[in-house]
Order: sequence, then C-alpha cells, then structure tokens
Amino acid sequence: MKKQLASGGIIGIGVYIPDEVRTNEYWDNIKIANLPNDKAMKFEGIESRRVFPEDLLPSDIEAIAGENAIKDSGLSKDDIDLVLVHSMLQDELVPGNASLVQHKLGLKNAGAWNIDTCCSSFVTMITLASNLIAMKEFKNILIVTSVIHSKLMDYSDYLSPYAGDGAGAVIVGQVPDNRGYIASSCNSHGYYHDAFTVKERMPHNDKIRVHYKQSPSLPLMTTNFKKMREVGRSSVEDMKIICELALEKAEVKGPDIDLFLSHQPCHWAHDAWREAIDVREGKSHQTFTKYGNMASACIPINLYEAREEGKLKDGDNVLITSSGAGVNHIAAVLKWHC
Repeated sequence: MKKQLASGGIIGIGVYIPDEVRTNEYWDNIKIANLPNDKAMKFEGIESRRVFPEDLLPSDIEAIAGENAIKDSGLSKDDIDLVLVHSMLQDELVPGNASLVQHKLGLKNAGAWNIDTCCSSFVTMITLASNLIAMKEFKNILIVTSVIHSKLMDYSDYLSPYAGDGAGAVIVGQVPDNRGYIASSCNSHGYYHDAFTVKERMPHNDKIRVHYKQSPSLPLMTTNFKKMREVGRSSVEDMKIICELALEKAEVKGPDIDLFLSHQPCHWAHDAWREAIDVREGKSHQTFTKYGNMASACIPINLYEAREEGKLKDGDNVLITSSGAGVNHIAAVLKWHC
C-alpha cells in the first residue's frame, strides 16, 4: 500500500550551555608543544569557550537539553516516540547513551537510537528524523547531541583553545505541507578517517613515563597533521559541492537562503563556506568567538540563539551544513515553521 507522505520539521529547540567560561588566560602557563611554524599565536578568532561541571555525566547533560526541547515544543513526554542521540563522549564505551537519555527523561513510549557521524551528527539526525516523519513511521522525534571537549583535550595541543562544551536538542514533528525539511545531500571521504581521532596516548608535554608511576596515557583528541591540513585546504570546495547539491534538490539558490548555520571548527570556516555558495552576509549566525568549536552541538545552539535574536520567521529558507571526522559532509535545506 502506498503511503501518503507527511512533512517533518523542527517544532521545539532546547540547549544546555555551561555556566563556566574559560577565557584565553587559562593557557598563560601551559606550554603548547606542537604549535605549527606558520602560526604566530595560540588563539585565532576566539575569546572564550564553555566548560561543563566535572561531576555531570554526558547523559545528564543530554537529558537537560532534551527536557528543554520538549518544554519548548509544548508536547508532553508521552508524545515522544523516538529518541536519536549523538554523544561526543558517552557514559560508557558500550552501549551508547540513547536508551539512558530516554530513561532519564521518562519517555515511556519512545524507542532510542544512537547515531554517530561525528561533528555532522546533528544534520544527519535532522535528515533521518524528517524522513521518518514523512513516512509516518513516527510522530515526534527528540534529537539530542552533546560534546564535552574538556574531558578529551590535551591542553598542550595547539587545537585545545578552540574547543568548547555544549549540548543541543530539537523536536522534529509533523508540520504543514509547505514547511519543514525539503532536501539534503551527503558524501564521505574515508581516506581521511584518521585525520581526527580519539586515542589513548600521553599528553604532548609528558615526554617520559616513569615506570613506577601510574600511566599518564589518556583518551585524547589526536590528529594526523598532514591529513588534517589536507582536510582544511579542501573544506571550502567540499562544502560548496555538498551545499549546492542540497540547494539544487530543494530548487533554491544561495541568495534565497534566509539563515545559514554550520559547524564551526575554526574562526574562518563558517564565512568561507557561506561565501562559497553565495549566501548573503548577515543571513547567518555563528558563535565561534564566545563558544569555540562545539562539534555537533554548534548548529542547534546557534539555531536557538538565532531564533531568540529574531533571525527566524515563518517560511524562511534555512540551510544547515557540517563536516564530520571520518571524513564526511552533509547539508540540509529546511523551510522554517513557527
């Protein structure tokens, strides 16, 4: 039997932004061990970042963001029938946090799936949830994503000042036929799989392990410097290709976009990607200066802030796009409903 399609879109937003602000002065007495020769300073375009309390588990953080999204949507917890969760650091190695978030929120009617495409996971989950709503497989899907960089960073690494903590969540549900998700496009370049990883290793400043002391090895963000540079150099063209494919599917062009939101891995990426697809200046929102790189939480937090600042109105064309370690890219076009 052929199903009649529905339209899925965002009907609620929730965030959890930590209270603790870590400014650049934190690194005054830390020696950066691997500062590239072509970088004259530690900080580029960033003044502060946020840090979650050490006693909170990732699932606690995700539950708070999810609770806020449910309240914002006006739905009851009984209305949620699926939870999609991405944790850039989960409570345990296995299993993921999805079922734990479902339990902590008391979502007794909801299934729970862990979804992971690294920093691009939020856009991936929006695409997945919108299409599940379209097929009427589910009615109201909670999407939650979090990053706790502060537990993963080697602070002697030159990339550490750019990383911040944050969590965001949205509810995707049925919206009017001319609103919500329109189209998306994605790709992957697996050759760069080890450009960004988390590996157990010693911090850069710990050169020698003393045999009678506890091992200083920790799970830390680790880069393949050569491949990381290659990913950076090709990122504008890669994002241009994937965004233009999504725009073509949606039958709109860059100047038609009313709000552009992206992952913000560094100070230049957001505007370089925006300019590459001809989205007008002022038709975007980013927070790199005050929050840094919040991985998959960047877009939901910036979406929340953009809405609070009045940058979203009913019928606006919204383009969300991200790269993710692996390496992958994804972009999605939405017609905003409020």
